[in-house]
Amino acid sequence: MSCPTASPAASRVLGEFSRNGGGSALLSAAKDCAPARPSRITADRLQQITDRLSQQDWQAIGFVAASRLASGKQLVRGVWIADRDTNPSQARLARRAIKRLADWRVIDPLPGRTVGGLHGGSETIVYGVGAAGVRLLAARGQHQSRLGTPGARYVAHTLAATQLVVDLRVAAARGVLDVIEVQQEPACWRSFLAGMGARLSCKPDLFIRVAAPGSRYESRWAVELDMATESSATIRAKACRHLDYFRSGSEPVHPRVLWAAPDERRAEQLIFILDGFPADAKRLFAVWLQDQVVERLVSEARL
Repeated sequence: MSCPTASPAASRVLGEFSRNGGGSALLSAAKDCAPARPSRITADRLQQITDRLSQQDWQAIGFVAASRLASGKQLVRGVWIADRDTNPSQARLARRAIKRLADWRVIDPLPGRTVGGLHGGSETIVYGVGAAGVRLLAARGQHQSRLGTPGARYVAHTLAATQLVVDLRVAAARGVLDVIEVQQEPACWRSFLAGMGARLSCKPDLFIRVAAPGSRYESRWAVELDMATESSATIRAKACRHLDYFRSGSEPVHPRVLWAAPDERRAEQLIFILDGFPADAKRLFAVWLQDQVVERLVSEARL
């Protein structure tokens, strides 16, 4: 059951993201003519890049910065709301813009990392914020560290979180779900006071607020994206921390905790682990498959 609140649901779209992908989808010929990829970003070069960035370019930078990592396909789908099948011309414009941002080092490909095979072109490349992107964000007061070379497990988990954000944006653009707020790590982490005055932290992968279109009530969820790599003991420890946070009363409307499993077998394992908790915890927790999360959110929001 969703957690109702009396506050009216906010905009159907996430942040500055609009139903048509935010900002103009048309990129000028001048902006599409990307210069050679620079090895060094001078102050003059950074100003030239800044002058040529479109509103949608800034949205792409912000998307990668918030997500930490995003594949080319996720950028096309999440920022431009396009794909090869349903909107090929828009998808081509998006891929061209991504290439330009990479050429300018606003975003950088992660060395040796692709998703979905080696023959999918730029959409399979994994991107992080590049050298120029870090400085562009810093000029706007946003500190962003470059990731270096993260491990395979980190990349897979981060891309799974990015994919859920993409799916939420697409659902908002289609008008089937009001996406009021999405917080990614570390913005979604919460600190609270436990017994004996100890200050603890609850660190889900995402915090989301959604509602049915036109509804005055919203659902709040803390999302744990499970990749079937953690032990039963680790899952229990995470669940205990969520339960401690719930019992602390730190939030007037506490989010439910969604465990998003990669497959049926793992979902059954999670359900078995969580079934060992008290009744109030069982009401707090839900286990869904990752590829069904948005569909289930839509159904829950309509209840």
